[in-house]
Amino acid sequence: MPSVCFVTLSRSDYASLRPVALAALADPAIDLRLIAGGSHALARYGNTLEQIRADGLPLHAVARFLHETDDSPSELAAAYARAVAQFVPILTEQRPDYVFVIGDRWELLAVVSAAAMLQIPIVHHSGGDITQGSSDNQTRYALSTLAHLHLVALPEHRERLLRMGEQDWRVITTGEPALTALAAQDRIAPDVHGRFGLRPGEPFVLATFHPTSFDSAPPERQVEVFLQALDGIVCAVVLTAPNPDPASALFLARYRAYAAAHPNVRLYDSLGTRHYYAAMAQAQYMIGNSSSGLWESASFRLPVVNVGPRQQGRVHGSNVLHCDLDPQAIAAAIARATDPAWRTGLDGNNPYVKHDTLALILNCFKHPWDRGRLLAKRFMDPLAQRSA
Repeated sequence: MPSVCFVTLSRSDYASLRPVALAALADPAIDLRLIAGGSHALARYGNTLEQIRADGLPLHAVARFLHETDDSPSELAAAYARAVAQFVPILTEQRPDYVFVIGDRWELLAVVSAAAMLQIPIVHHSGGDITQGSSDNQTRYALSTLAHLHLVALPEHRERLLRMGEQDWRVITTGEPALTALAAQDRIAPDVHGRFGLRPGEPFVLATFHPTSFDSAPPERQVEVFLQALDGIVCAVVLTAPNPDPASALFLARYRAYAAAHPNVRLYDSLGTRHYYAAMAQAQYMIGNSSSGLWESASFRLPVVNVGPRQQGRVHGSNVLHCDLDPQAIAAAIARATDPAWRTGLDGNNPYVKHDTLALILNCFKHPWDRGRLLAKRFMDPLAQRSA
C-alpha cells in the first residue's frame, strides 16, 4: 500500500487538496499522511488547522515556520528557510512513497526542495497554468521542474509541460480537484446569511483581493484603489483576508480599519471551504483577484470582476470580466456584472471540470510506478527532436 504525504500550507491549496485527501482517506489502498502548517497555523488567518480537523482529516505533522508578523520579502525568505529545515525531519520521519502538493504558493518550494534532496517522488498538481501578473507563475514552473509526476487541469497545461521537456508519460490531465467538492454543495450548503449576520436573501458581494507581485502600482496604491471600489458598493460586502505574501499585513490592517468604519463590510480571516462555496453560490457577484474567481466561479454562474494583472493569462469561463486596477475601470466592470441582460447569458460551463478527477488522481498514487524511473527524470530536448 503506497504511503502518500499530502501537504497543505495555506487555505488556497487546501480548497483543492481537501477533496483528494478525503477520497484518499476513504480508499483502503492508500495510506494517507497529512502534513499542514504555514498560514494554517496563524491566528491572523483564522487558525485553519481546526478546520482541517473538523473535516475529519488526521494531522500527522504540523510545520510552524511562519511568524504572525512575517510580511516583508526578507521575513518570508527567512520563513522559507525555516520551512525547508522543518520538512527535512518531517519527511524523513514519515518516509512516504510520494509527496503530493497542489498549486503555486512559494511555501511549497520548501516542501519539494526537501523531498527532492531526500529522493522522494513528488506528485504536483496545477503545473502548466499561466498567471503572468504574479510571482506564483515562476514558483509554479519551478515546482514542475522538481516534480516527478504532473497532474494538470487542462490539456493545454499538459502541452506546455511537454514543451518544457517533460516526458509524455509523466503528465496526466485530471481536471481541477477543487471543483469536485461542488457536487455536494447543494445538498449541504450552510446558512451563509446567518453566518454573515444578514437577513435571509439579503444581497451581498464577495470580495477577495491579494497583493500583486508585478503590478506597477505599489502595494499601498493597490489596496487604496480596491477599497475605493468597495466605496461604491451599497449592499453588504463579505471580505476575506489576503494570502501570506509580501505586503499582506498592510492589506489586512487596511481591511480591518475599513471594515470597522463601514458597517456594510464583514471581514473574515477565513470562511472555510463550505461557507466560501456557499457564499459564491449566493453572492451577487465577486470582486478581486483570487484564483477562485477563475476556477470555481463559472460553476456557480457567478459574475466576477477580476481586478489587475494577477490572473493574467489564465483560462476562465465567460462569467469573468477583466479590468485594470483603476477606479473607473472597476466601476464599469461592476456595472456590466450587475446588468441583468449580461447575466442571463452565463451558461455555467466550466473548462476546469472533469467528471473523473478524483479517480484519475488516486489511480496515479496506486499505479505500480518504478521508483528508479520516476526519480531519474529525463529531459526531452526539443533541439534534439528538431534535428532528428
